[in-house]
Amino acid sequence: MKKLFICLFMLLSFMSIMAQQVSHTVQRGETLESIAKKYNVSVYALTQSNPDAKEMFYVGMKLVIPSTKAVRREIKTPKEDKTIVTPLTPSYEETETNDEEKRKKYGFISAAEGMINAQDITIMLKPDDKYYGIRVTTNNGWFGIIAGFTHQFVKYGADEGFLGIGFSPKYTVGPLLVGVSLYPYANLYTQYKSDGTYKNGEPKITDKTKVGYGGMLDLSAGLKIYTTKKGKDIYVTGSYHVEAFEFKTEGAFKNGLWGVGISYTI
Repeated sequence: MKKLFICLFMLLSFMSIMAQQVSHTVQRGETLESIAKKYNVSVYALTQSNPDAKEMFYVGMKLVIPSTKAVRREIKTPKEDKTIVTPLTPSYEETETNDEEKRKKYGFISAAEGMINAQDITIMLKPDDKYYGIRVTTNNGWFGIIAGFTHQFVKYGADEGFLGIGFSPKYTVGPLLVGVSLYPYANLYTQYKSDGTYKNGEPKITDKTKVGYGGMLDLSAGLKIYTTKKGKDIYVTGSYHVEAFEFKTEGAFKNGLWGVGISYTI
């Protein structure tokens, strides 16, 4: 029976602690500063309770709000008793000035401020070379994945399928979306050629497939055109896609592909 009471006591204590813990789900347009002000805590205390928020801050992220309980200490005088309430954490106002000074000096408080997670679907093209393709990308914070397929209507044609994982942050500045992606990639490249023989008056086509590798650079910008009822933002985007096969950069930027597509937050 004694063990039962001890277990019940520990359970009630745990439930009491959990009941006192407040969480907040980040909404569109909110910043660490606005959330700190809402709960009357400092940005420092908020990031101490949520270390990941220093580098990655996004819509839908759940934040633990630090306790705002106050420690009371009694000061008695001959005339009257006074109770002074001392907060455990500094108030928002104590750090607001410092944050504003940082923003004026550096343009941002943390590198992750304004960063979003998004998915893109892009049509790539270079009409002069009859070079077309499609790619899909997704990013989570600093990193992302890209996959795509291209076809070149030159001679008898060439196909390429590629997959890359790399550095791919995306930022919003008002209604604008800006992204810079750098991926090492692996690909399958198939070249179609005539073997010099004919069948029924048509050249006989052979294909040769090989595995390759290289690096990709993608520069993109977008404009927000719609926000769904669930708070997801949709952007129309333009981009320039560069491939350096086997990391050979000579002529790579000049031979890049233009892209137009849709990006939406996740």
